[in-house]
Formats: sequence, structure tokens, C-alpha cells
Amino acid sequence: MAEKPEDESKNEKKSSTSELRMPTAASINEVLRAVKILHDSGGKARWSKIGTSFGTKSSEKNMLNWALNAAVAFDLVLPHNRKAPYVLSEDGTKFTSLPDDQKKSMLLGKFLKFEGYRTILVAMKNNQDKSLKKQNITEMWSQVRDRLTVNTRQNYTTTFASVGEWCGALVDTGQNCSLRPEAEEILETILRGGEIKVLEKTSAGTSSANLQHTVELSRLLVSSCPHCGKNDIDIENEELLQTLSGNGIHTLVIKNTYYCRGCSRSFSRIHQRQVKVGD
Repeated sequence: MAEKPEDESKNEKKSSTSELRMPTAASINEVLRAVKILHDSGGKARWSKIGTSFGTKSSEKNMLNWALNAAVAFDLVLPHNRKAPYVLSEDGTKFTSLPDDQKKSMLLGKFLKFEGYRTILVAMKNNQDKSLKKQNITEMWSQVRDRLTVNTRQNYTTTFASVGEWCGALVDTGQNCSLRPEAEEILETILRGGEIKVLEKTSAGTSSANLQHTVELSRLLVSSCPHCGKNDIDIENEELLQTLSGNGIHTLVIKNTYYCRGCSRSFSRIHQRQVKVGD
């Protein structure tokens, strides 16, 4: 029989890091599914009610438990207290209403800010190739939380890799995880104490008006097509993904989509631009 989430605290040994609830075992698909079921239940429901939609097998109940715990760790669901209902957080409610690209952008910030992942992400950032073997990541979880079994450490890596790749923080090759350049830049901002804000779009698809004038199209950002090497390039679209605020400066994270007339193919690149507050 699956262990109910309210019973976990009785079986968990206390340690110096026991307060930190780590996302474990659930992939991003299970996390998204659990959050959606909770949203469809009105944003508030007991574990048993959510489980009716998630599945009745013991393995499904265990996975629901792990998925909800991951949602709590990423601040999409409020911290759970024993037999109380699970409740979507304000961010979780907002998350469910966003299109997929903005969901990924929002979760990217939460993933990079999550305290339990800091040791792994910093080690990855400091490596020359920005990469760590999954085996090494699994071993490193003991630096984050002591007295872990091998299976638990492996389950931590499962969620870390799945969520990290989906939100755009990591590239998961199966054997290794590497930090994407744009994620590394955001991580550095977080480590310096900067703030991350996900900007919503208007119904017309444009960015918030107070920052819209700071984003400009520029062909100089990309000089040639990565597919054919030709330089006859136009910009199809640009999207303001995030603004990172700190020390009186907005760092705008911009996704530009380009079209190559030479080979008729499109490609995207992430760029940044710094703007002083008040400009």
C-alpha cells in the first residue's frame, strides 16, 4: 500500500538538512499532471481526491506523492501539513494559465533558485565544459542532504534532469547533464542576489508596455545561418522571456527567431540586453 504523504514526517530521520524537501522520482510530466489535476479540482483538494484522477495503483499513488512534493519544492503548491488539502500557490495558479513557453520560463527561474540544487548547479557552472556525469550528480546529493540511500539519490537525479531539461536549464544526454549558456547567465544573476521576474504577454502577444520599448530588433546579433552558413538573414519574431533586476539594472532575456533566405530555415537564439532602471 502506498505511503500517504502525511505519514512521511514520522519515518524521516532528522538531520541538519532535514527541513529541505527535495523533489524526488517524479519526472516533469508527472509534476505537470499533478498540478493540472489540482487546478481542475478548483485549486484545492485532498490527496485522496487528486489520486482518483491520477491513478489507484500503488505505484501511481507513490508517483502522485512524489509529484506533489516536487510541486511544493518549486513553490507551485503551498507547503502541505499532514491531512490538510493540497492548495495551489499564487504562482501555481498563475503557472497553470500560462502558455507552455512562459511556463518553462517561470519554472526555469524556480529551478535555478531552488536551494537544494545550488551545490550541483554551481559545480556544473564551475566545470570547464559546464557538465557533470549523472553518476557524479547522484553521488553529490549526499553533500546536500545526509543519510541518503542510493535509490533516493538516483531518484533526486531523475527529477533534477527531467525538470531541468524541460524548463531549458539543462541538456540531458542520458549520461551527462550540462548547463545551458542562458541558464548559466541567469544563475550568476541569482548568485549575485538579483531578482527574476517572468513577464506576462498581452492578448496581442507583445511584451508588457513598460519594457517593450527597450527591446530592439538587431541583425548584428547573428551574422550567419547555423544550417547553411549564409548571411542573408531576417528576424521573424522576438520574445521577451524574462527581466532580471539587480543593482539598478534590468537584464532582459530575449529570444529572437531568425529566418534564413539562403536555405529557407528558421532558428532561434537567446540574447541579453542590460537597461538601467528608469531608461
